[in-house]
Amino acid sequence: MSLFKKVIPAGLLTLSLSATAAAAEVWICDFNDGTRRNTIPEKVLIDLKADGTALVMDPFLVHFEQAPKQAKFVKNMKNKLRVRWRVEDVEFQGGLATDMDFSLVHDKRRGKAFITLNLPSFDNQDSGTGTCAQKE
Repeated sequence: MSLFKKVIPAGLLTLSLSATAAAAEVWICDFNDGTRRNTIPEKVLIDLKADGTALVMDPFLVHFEQAPKQAKFVKNMKNKLRVRWRVEDVEFQGGLATDMDFSLVHDKRRGKAFITLNLPSFDNQDSGTGTCAQKE
């Protein structure tokens, strides 16, 4: 995961610089518990657009040289934010490849976040907790 620590700031900077004045909100989430398999991203940037869509950037997208992803699901409520996105064709040790489906729920009142990872080709699931803050 140390590669992600070095690479993600550049990717997040690129996405945040591309955010225009029309963006409704930009959230940055930090997750400290990468779990033993290092499958929970350390940072996630969510660029919520005024039209209700969102672009998401995480260390896996940066590492696998994928562009920021259009969220598959966005629900931005007064007290809660829910976002889902997919990182496609992630290659694991041994040459196995699968998609990574992430689901993030952020409680805006408490600043707490919960993220879940599902690997559709396997029976694996992972989760982590962290915090989110709105970018000024």
